[in-house]
Amino acid sequence: MKKLFVLLMGAIALTAFAATDRPLVQIESGKLQGVAEYNMHAFKNIPYAAPPVGALRWRPPQPAISWGGTRDAGQFGDSCPQPFVKNLSTGLALPGNEDCLKLNVFTPQKPGKDLPVMVWIHGGGLLVDGARDAQFTPINLVKNGVIVVTFDYRLGTFGFFAPKELIEEAKAKGEPVGNYGTMDQIAVLKWVKNNIAAFGGDPNNVTIFGESAGGRSVTWLMVSDAARGLFHRAIAESAQQSPLRGMTDKRLGMDSETNIDAKYMAAVGANSLAEMRSLPTKKLVLTAANFEQGEFGGPFIDGQILKGDPVPLFAAGKQAKVPFMIGTNSWDSSFLVPGQPVVLSDFLKKLHEDPKIIQMLYSNVKDQCIMSSDLMGDMLYRGSTKLLADSMNGMAPGYAYYFDYLTHNIRPAYPGVPHTFEISYVFGSYGLMPQAPKKVESGVDQCALIEKATADLKKKGVWSKYWYPITDKNNPQDQALSEKMSASWAAFAKTGNPNVAGQAEWPIYSLKSDVMRYFSDDKETIKDLLKERVDYQMLHLREIFAIERLKDAF
Repeated sequence: MKKLFVLLMGAIALTAFAATDRPLVQIESGKLQGVAEYNMHAFKNIPYAAPPVGALRWRPPQPAISWGGTRDAGQFGDSCPQPFVKNLSTGLALPGNEDCLKLNVFTPQKPGKDLPVMVWIHGGGLLVDGARDAQFTPINLVKNGVIVVTFDYRLGTFGFFAPKELIEEAKAKGEPVGNYGTMDQIAVLKWVKNNIAAFGGDPNNVTIFGESAGGRSVTWLMVSDAARGLFHRAIAESAQQSPLRGMTDKRLGMDSETNIDAKYMAAVGANSLAEMRSLPTKKLVLTAANFEQGEFGGPFIDGQILKGDPVPLFAAGKQAKVPFMIGTNSWDSSFLVPGQPVVLSDFLKKLHEDPKIIQMLYSNVKDQCIMSSDLMGDMLYRGSTKLLADSMNGMAPGYAYYFDYLTHNIRPAYPGVPHTFEISYVFGSYGLMPQAPKKVESGVDQCALIEKATADLKKKGVWSKYWYPITDKNNPQDQALSEKMSASWAAFAKTGNPNVAGQAEWPIYSLKSDVMRYFSDDKETIKDLLKERVDYQMLHLREIFAIERLKDAF
């Protein structure tokens, strides 16, 4: 009897442990059982829409299918279909699966109620990456008392596609067309509104945040009527603002989406939409060659989901009236280096820029091999960051930051902080990234490193480790910076204000005062960031979008 009692108590103890280790949640579609990891509860691979396969390929996301019993939510689902890029695609289990419209919810282990919710939109040029990327493990954000939702959305031609036949079909069905990846993002926000309370989240306090194409997506959602009211704060990291193309018409020198998609259909040997829907997934995954040959148009103005470019729409006061934060890295234009113009004078002519003024403004650029991309960085990253933050004045608080930190042993090898390097500090996932070498790297010839990394991508299709985030989990500076950034991001999600006790004051941004929060290893604010250069490029950014004319039109 005594032995039976001991066994029974052991079983009860195991059950109690399992209940803690594998938390249960009931949502609209059914019951979920998550896992405990990194001092969080994680619920993974949750369908937020029906699989977009068969007749649903190139249709707006449809309601998720309910399930019976308890769904195991302990493992990530498949990433969406995409090309494999060595080093960049680590952990994504490619080529992916079209049944990828899934999301993941990370919560504090201690049950909460009405917690702020942060919905992350991953980057990757709308071509690559996914929610299971280790960078997006929100260790420090959750530690700061927020719930984080990550998700996958359709990429490449699966997510952005509008041949003429599809436009006619959508018109007949009364559906929006083309920007399916963005529609997926909106579907996630609707799911959050209806389900997040079950996890202890507040559906009336949702922050969207994203980086690169995810940051651009944030700015598109800010000016999309279809997303209005589904979020209450917004953070755009490294959200370059190149113009969107037109759906059926050429715009700003760019070919129309319909023409590009006609070329793509010809390239895969399809003569109709039905044939396109019948092709196997792997046949439609874009290759580097497809991209280089202009067979992927990306996002475009469709009139319903994407109504126009954020820069002029912000200037005209057409953005959501919610607190907004935007920032850029000191070498965000590393992303532009592989495609930078070979002949700078031809590029300047297109932008109506004076070569003599450019020579004067950029004479101190140490690395001439990045001159063209640095110029574009001043316009599309630094300039647009300032313009969009300033455009919030009179609408809602707008904040701007500049990220300029590299862990000590790699700092000499870089002209600035590359694109994506801030993410792991915001999330607190820096310990999961490639770690810095034990010895300080040489900075004698940065251009040799940059040119090799560019050649690896162009000739071998390899994303150089030089461009992949590198940290030092044992460095107190890395640890402290992550604590600061995570705390500020979480504070913004909670209140719409990123200021945190013990940190430098982070003022509301205006072009007049031009003060930004500065994340570096010394100063905490920066004034008049590269002012002469950026002011000059902002003039030309305004010219591209004809902002004053557009303001009058509204």
